[in-house]
Amino acid sequence: MIIFKAFAISSLPQSCCLKKIMSIDMDCSIFCRTKLCFINAFFFLFIISSFTCPHVVFGTASEFDYGVHCNSVVHESKPVDEEFNIMPFPGRQNGYFSGGDKVLNNPPSRSYSPPESKTFLFETHHVYTTDADDVFMVEGNLIFQTSFYYEQSISYGSSYVIRSSDSSDRGTLDFDFQGFWSRTTGKLCMVGSSYAYSKEGKLLHLAAVLEINNLQSSSNIRTLVTGTMDSLSSANDPNHFEQISLLMFPQVNYAYTMISNQFSEGCPRGTDVQPMLSLRLSRTRTICDMLGGSNAFELEYSGSCNFSKSCNPFGDGIRYFPSVVSLRMIQCSNDGLSLRLLIEFRNDRYQGYYSSPNLNTSLIGEGSWDAKSNRLCIIACRIYDASSSLEKSHVGDCTTRLSLRFPAILSIRNTSTIVGEIWSVKLRNEGGFFDRIEFRNTAPYGGIQLQGLKYVYTEMDEVKKSCPKKNSRTKSSREHYPDGYSGDMSFSMSIINGSKGSIGWGSSNILAVDDQQYQRFPSLLPSSSSKPKIPGVESDSSSGLLNVSYKMSIMLRSSELDGGLNPVNESSNEYLKTEIQISAEGVYDTATGSLCMVGCRHLRSGDKTFSSHSMDCEILVKINFPPLNSDRRSKIRGSIESTREEIDPLSFKPLQFSGRAYYRSWVTESIWRMDFEMIVSVISNTLTIIFVAFQIFHVRKHRGIGPMVSLLMLVILALGHFIPLVLNLEAMFIQNSERSVLIRGGTWLEMNEVIVRVVTMVAFLLQVRLLMLSWTARCSTEKKKTLWIAEKRGLYVCVPVYGIGAIIAFSVKSRQNVHRTVRARHSWYYIDEIILGNSRAYAGLILDAFLFPQIIFNVFHNSRELALSRLFYIGITLVRLVPHGYDLYRANNYVDIDDTYIYADHGADYYSTAWDFIIIVLGIFFAVIIHYQQRLGGRYFLSKRFLESGTDKEPPVDSEEQLPLKYST
Repeated sequence: MIIFKAFAISSLPQSCCLKKIMSIDMDCSIFCRTKLCFINAFFFLFIISSFTCPHVVFGTASEFDYGVHCNSVVHESKPVDEEFNIMPFPGRQNGYFSGGDKVLNNPPSRSYSPPESKTFLFETHHVYTTDADDVFMVEGNLIFQTSFYYEQSISYGSSYVIRSSDSSDRGTLDFDFQGFWSRTTGKLCMVGSSYAYSKEGKLLHLAAVLEINNLQSSSNIRTLVTGTMDSLSSANDPNHFEQISLLMFPQVNYAYTMISNQFSEGCPRGTDVQPMLSLRLSRTRTICDMLGGSNAFELEYSGSCNFSKSCNPFGDGIRYFPSVVSLRMIQCSNDGLSLRLLIEFRNDRYQGYYSSPNLNTSLIGEGSWDAKSNRLCIIACRIYDASSSLEKSHVGDCTTRLSLRFPAILSIRNTSTIVGEIWSVKLRNEGGFFDRIEFRNTAPYGGIQLQGLKYVYTEMDEVKKSCPKKNSRTKSSREHYPDGYSGDMSFSMSIINGSKGSIGWGSSNILAVDDQQYQRFPSLLPSSSSKPKIPGVESDSSSGLLNVSYKMSIMLRSSELDGGLNPVNESSNEYLKTEIQISAEGVYDTATGSLCMVGCRHLRSGDKTFSSHSMDCEILVKINFPPLNSDRRSKIRGSIESTREEIDPLSFKPLQFSGRAYYRSWVTESIWRMDFEMIVSVISNTLTIIFVAFQIFHVRKHRGIGPMVSLLMLVILALGHFIPLVLNLEAMFIQNSERSVLIRGGTWLEMNEVIVRVVTMVAFLLQVRLLMLSWTARCSTEKKKTLWIAEKRGLYVCVPVYGIGAIIAFSVKSRQNVHRTVRARHSWYYIDEIILGNSRAYAGLILDAFLFPQIIFNVFHNSRELALSRLFYIGITLVRLVPHGYDLYRANNYVDIDDTYIYADHGADYYSTAWDFIIIVLGIFFAVIIHYQQRLGGRYFLSKRFLESGTDKEPPVDSEEQLPLKYST
């Protein structure tokens, strides 16, 4: 307990530093580690003495008088040295709370708010016996948390901390409590304190008294641990906060009384299912392993349900029909055969699994695995009065039943690996009765691997009629298509309307391929009995034909739904989305990359899903995969069509879709290419250092050369290395949280980036040194006036040229991005990507033409001096042109993923077939001009009149005969 007291002295700075350290934030971690080590060392002796004298700890650390606030609940007693190891709850107990908005509901401003989470964690550190019988002294922490991420970590007892994107993010409130628990009455009373910030940013010192009830030595399904936490400050005190009510489900010494009494002979009134149609659990996996954490299932109502209260498990208690049921495991028995569950009914299937449940629409249940019928039987009870105050919550009405099983056979009409039902044991004319409701998981596999699971093809006759066999290409064809057993067959897709563009999105996941295990999600294990039994539809692997099954989930804007797709009572609001689920099976031709399937669509009515028997199976799905050796910009294309007559109510217009192909072979090549580009980038910058060093030696060796170098050219080269350093400086000191886990070839990406930037910095420093030498030499020469005039005139020419070039380049680039520009004209995307992105690319174009200022300077000065070393201007030109040549090669040989470009980055220059060719020709042309200018004179390509008017009266200076200048360092 003293450890937490030590940290409470500077709790806010410590929590900040702790986050920094756990997220490996280098700008703070060294300081924080030093500070934490100092604090731990400072209190080390005091901690040791605290363990040997617990009553001293309680007497000196408590800032508030326990007797004044808690003696009426549990009388204060003198603790003794012996530590007690029995408590009615474990060392870490999760729970839920309500209230405390003043200090707990003060989230930071952000564009996205995570699902609301009101959970807390009670940590018991020490329990000591006292001189009173059945009274024990307790020390612990009560940690409130309104953050989604922290709840996720504590729900699994994880030891790591997930860093928030905002270092100032608050939401955690940690109270240190000390008090006494009476085993006879089951009451616990504690006093303690914490620190927090108000909404105005003021530091609050919070003092509270905690009272918890029903902490008995044993518990059952009707036992709820409830309590309150009240502020010890007066109502008008800034440190005052309103009452917080608490609710916990006891986990120690729990007795499964309900299932032991009522489920001894199976699930009463449950639907009888042959045991052979459900999978058994293996000896190494229990039902708790299968349902660990939280699981969400879609509810399916019977076709006869007419939205009456008899269809709703909560009757008139809620104003909507739940569409999702979530099962959260609270506790598992020691033998792994029984478990306790929190069963929540909600209307949002996309709500976070770790968000706080609505206890008004939740049930508390206990279940047991029935090995005879291969199903889980659950008895559930209602939680009442949770809306007013959690302290008043109680359990009653245990007439709800659930059963859950794992089907042994999947088909196009039943693709769920977990199915179940919910029913009431009440009579139909009795209050609280509701009709039987089915539920099933909608995820492709639900994260569960089951042995013996089989898929049976039932619509292959219809596939044979709707998908006539095409002539396959010969084996000598150079085009190769994805293997049907690979993960390349699953993809994301965009739903396209020819006139309206994209109207939705979706995913297509492969479920089964022939009778073989699908390698990516090994849920379907090989079994000979899973082969199709219908004659004439067996897979023919030798001819490249494979039977496949898919699950497709499509999200469309409600305003884009037509006739047969539009659910009953569905709003046409363009901002609402409607999900369409299709299961399909058919034949994939590996020789042509074509996939033809018959699909079944689950029918919906408003926010309610009908049972699996209500399906539209007159759907044809066609997909064409691009070849593995095709253009990397190729897309997967397909269509979803209804084979019904247009007058049929379920008929709908064809849906066209496309998906980006990310073949594994392409990804492997991309990873290799990224490593290669990282190496080439280092080599390129190293060569730049060498070439600039040659120019520096050239200037220092030849005294009269330095003033002849264009300062504008040197400034452009220096900025070309300086700007990337400024834009990416943070990569040298801190790790990017989004990329810190990206590892390629066993090497951290950030380490490679640091090497690149270190080399870039050396090149920049040498460019600055060269600029200083030329500047100093020009200021020291006797002809500085004529040189500055030439520089000034060159500037007058270059600036307008750069300005006109910017207008032309921006117009071309904007036309390429016209669809993105219109879409994001009123967003930060327009400023960041269009304006800043184009500016960065144009700066790269100016850098490619770095010799242009030197050419103009030579024209005005009409000099034939060897101002630039051949290794310098030829080498730097090659360094600038090689990326464009590489881009031409890369465009035809690698995956076109702009975000992965390290060398020849499309965001840093103009890269396309046309631009690459123009820039390469222009760069070589400028290098040739410089070569002849330094031999024939700056105006050699002009007419004779310009040559005579610009001839210098003084003979050219022989740089070899001049004395070297002394340059200051």
